[in-house]
This record gives sequence, structure tokens and C-alpha cells, in this order.
Amino acid sequence: MRLSLDPRSKLLILVLVNIFIVTSPDLLTETAGVGLVALAVLAMGSPGSCVKAVLIYAGMLGILHLCGFFPNNPLSAVVSMIIICFRKIAPPLFFAGGMIATTKAGELVSAMQKLRIPKPIVITFAVTLRFFPTAKEEFAAIRDAMRLRGIGISAGNVLTRPLTVMECVLIPMMMRCATIAEELSAAAVTRGIESGGRRSSINELRMRLPDYIASALFVALVIFSAMGGVPLLLR
Repeated sequence: MRLSLDPRSKLLILVLVNIFIVTSPDLLTETAGVGLVALAVLAMGSPGSCVKAVLIYAGMLGILHLCGFFPNNPLSAVVSMIIICFRKIAPPLFFAGGMIATTKAGELVSAMQKLRIPKPIVITFAVTLRFFPTAKEEFAAIRDAMRLRGIGISAGNVLTRPLTVMECVLIPMMMRCATIAEELSAAAVTRGIESGGRRSSINELRMRLPDYIASALFVALVIFSAMGGVPLLLR
């Protein structure tokens, strides 16, 4: 059963996850928070994002555990520092990925408008949401064209012909990105993005009981983390 949340509650939860990561006092509390994030993503209807998040986080913990066996090794210290940095930014990225996968762009834009977010930020956000999926499709087309010409993006070609691979990827991609930007700008102007009046939306947004319950859970998580987290329970 998919949990349908209002985009406003998802944005609130995303902010709360970022606060939680800053206030998390120890690894056990952080892991519990990541588990709650994974459950939320799974409940929203994105099992692929949930499994990916759990595997990536478990992999980072495993690497950190292995680095602990070499405490005096400089390479181990550098790897640990990098993994810890990625571990801290991972939970917000996990939830953001699930949120984008389960929410239409129009719903997010409508939610931001209802939250009275400044118009330049809403416009930038809307264009960005539409730009990256289109750019991903263009990159896939460029990759297929390169493969047909015998210059596929593979480890062998990158090592033996790095300049050729870079040229075949960057030049078409830059040209296509410029075209995509022009097309998105024209579409936005056609839809009246520059209009100063209040915009309507076909997406009817309404906060329901699941939204309040999910938001309350993450508020409780932030409070629990700020009060001391799991070590507080073990005293």
C-alpha cells in the first residue's frame, strides 16, 4: 500500500532530515534515523530507492569498519574522512530521491507556491526539475550513438582514448543542453511564467492524517536526536 503524502509535508520532512543529520550525536542515532528515512521512502512507493539507500549506507558503514583495522595508515584516514562526509549528506539525498521519484513536478511547484516561496526560487526549481530528466535522455542517446561508432563509454576507451571520449561526450552534450535550456525557457514563457497574477493549478493539495503523522514522527526524531539520541536510552 502506497502512502500518499502532500508535497508540503515531504518538503518539511526533507528539512527535518537535514536538521537531524546536524544534531545527530552518534552513529547509532544516525543509523536509526536512516532506517526511518528508508521506511518513509518505501511507504511512499519507491522500493528501488529504499533498497539502494540501505545498500549504499550499509556499504559506507562497512568501509568505515574496515578502515578501523588500520588506524595508523594515512590512506585509511583519508578514506574514512571522505566516507564520513558522504555518510552525513546521504540521508537527505536518500529522502530527496524518493520524494522526486514519487512526486510530480507540478505538485512540487504548486506546493512551493502555496508555501509563499519567492517566485524566482520556484521558477529555478521548476526548470531544474524538468532539465535533468531531459538531459539524462540526451546523454543516453549520445552514448548509444558513440557505441554505434565504436567509441563506447567503457573503461578501456577511457584509458586508451580519453580525449576522444571526452570530445564525443562533452561537445554534443553542451550543444544539447543549450537547446534544452532554450526550449524550456520558451515553454515557460508560453505558459505564462512571467505573469504577476496568482497562478492556478490542476493539482489539488490537501494535508491529511498521514501527512501529520509522518511529520510528527520526524519532528520527534529531531527532538530525540537533540536530547542525546540512543545513548540517552542506554544510561
